[in-house]
Amino acid sequence: MIFLNNIKKYQLSRLLEISSSFSQRLFNNEEPIARIFRYDQSRFLRGSYRLAGSTYLVPWFLVDLSYYAIKCSNDFRANIPSEHDFLNIYRQFLKYDEQLTSSQYEKLKSTDKLFYMLFGLSQKSFWFQERHRLISMNARFYELLYEIPKHHTTIPQFYRHIENKYKVDFETYNISSITLLYISLNNLYYRFPYNIGPKLGNRNIDNDLLSTMLLDYIEDYGNVRKNSLESKQLYLTPVVRTSRNELLATSAFLIARKATTNLYWETRNLYRKSEGKELNQMLGGSFEIYVDELLAHYLPRHMYERLPERRKHKTADIVITTNDYRIITEQKFSMLNISLQDTVFDIEKVDNWLKSYIQAVKQLGETSNQIDHNNKIIIKLILFFDELYIADGLIKERILHLYKEETAEDIDLSNVFMIDIGDYEVLIYLIAHNEGMFNKIMRVKLERDSKKDYSKGVEFNQIFQEYGVIENEYIKTKKLFRLD
Repeated sequence: MIFLNNIKKYQLSRLLEISSSFSQRLFNNEEPIARIFRYDQSRFLRGSYRLAGSTYLVPWFLVDLSYYAIKCSNDFRANIPSEHDFLNIYRQFLKYDEQLTSSQYEKLKSTDKLFYMLFGLSQKSFWFQERHRLISMNARFYELLYEIPKHHTTIPQFYRHIENKYKVDFETYNISSITLLYISLNNLYYRFPYNIGPKLGNRNIDNDLLSTMLLDYIEDYGNVRKNSLESKQLYLTPVVRTSRNELLATSAFLIARKATTNLYWETRNLYRKSEGKELNQMLGGSFEIYVDELLAHYLPRHMYERLPERRKHKTADIVITTNDYRIITEQKFSMLNISLQDTVFDIEKVDNWLKSYIQAVKQLGETSNQIDHNNKIIIKLILFFDELYIADGLIKERILHLYKEETAEDIDLSNVFMIDIGDYEVLIYLIAHNEGMFNKIMRVKLERDSKKDYSKGVEFNQIFQEYGVIENEYIKTKKLFRLD
């Protein structure tokens, strides 16, 4: 409890300022891994003790620390922390967090502990380390929510709710979100008015619009303290209103996540309020069109088939044929709840979410039984829009575990892989432009999966990087952020 007793001694707003400043420095550093710099405390003196050793500052722990500062302290503490004080508090937090997480492990069955630890760690931290994925996700949300509904009458025009709320077109809303991000990379506080350049001004972006949009980012201390999401509330509202009525950006990373993905979350919220309808099925329809456009962009029509609607209740969505493989794909549009993207989460809720993938495995198996193999290797892909990071190395085994708990019926997971839309885009590109590399990657994937050899990485993304496939050519065809 040393951490909780000490953090309450310091002024809240200053703790948040230091945390926010560190997050800016981490975000603006060009290195690919977000654990950018480590602090060496050996030269800091506290009383008669010399602090030794070093540790890493990481942005996800800075968020947690900010939450505990809000929970335990206030702006009226007389003790103003220095950066050195903050770093000592940070080190104490690491010990506290380790004890807290370990206490959760003790409640679990031995078969659940490894999954709990690795799933929680990946969901909490990986996106911070691969924030380039946020840029790609922004482009995909833009397609699903705006471009596709605009051109396909079967898809609801979700974007109308955003346009009606802010009185601007959806494209301007998206650019304005990114403008709020750019402001946060050089400022701890949002203080209007800002000097809006002619390029943005010509797009009808002004201080009034930015100020209005920022309202969706803001929460008061009190509401953060009592929210059941705890630190995850800062992911949804990363700007806090201080007791001086100033608007403090708690983390550059959280502002980036909010700015690049809020066109989905805010649209979702507004649409549900106005329409009161289930969104996943409709967004799933938009996702199907997105994938159809991807396939049509790269592959001749004879190489792929979307299976007829009447068969979908029993079979998968798509079959792609190459010289050596038949690739069956089942699409899923199911976003993981923010409360489950942490090192401490409700494992039963995650299991219930994963059970929806059991049906996908059955559909893939049924499709494999119905189609002609023609002496080709069958690959069965569960394609999801969300990013699970360690899907094949961990989640697929969990699905099998859950299935065997419920029924004695056999389920075949051979050559079944989970893949997110970003990796699927790369895979389709390779089929079209470098089938030799595609074949090599699939051979490695199949071999490592069969041997459960995770030493070099079994995820598609890991194998892509291992063989130098680091660019997503399809997402580069989109106007990222619509800045030009």
